[in-house]
Amino acid sequence: MEAIVIPITLLISVATFLITVGGVWFVTQKRVRDLELKTLGHDKKFEQIITEISSLRTDMNAEISDVKVEIARMQGSVMVLSEKFDLFIQGRLIPSAPNAAVAGA
Repeated sequence: MEAIVIPITLLISVATFLITVGGVWFVTQKRVRDLELKTLGHDKKFEQIITEISSLRTDMNAEISDVKVEIARMQGSVMVLSEKFDLFIQGRLIPSAPNAAVAGA
């Protein structure tokens, strides 16, 4: 049998190649993990922003509803006063006399 002789330079080249490939793989995996962690962080921030926007929208809708109710009340009061003023102008509504207790005070 003949002995297989592998030149030392070839062994060094193969070892260098394997070390380089292993290093590149390690660095690539680390960068991928770092990017995944950053992505998770960004996802959490986006969820927080969406939650904040939703709560603001809910608060704003509640405030708008409150304002609408108040406007409706004011419109009702204005209508009542307008009707009374029309009756007063037509002479069908006579202003009430001041209360005697208030006048005497």
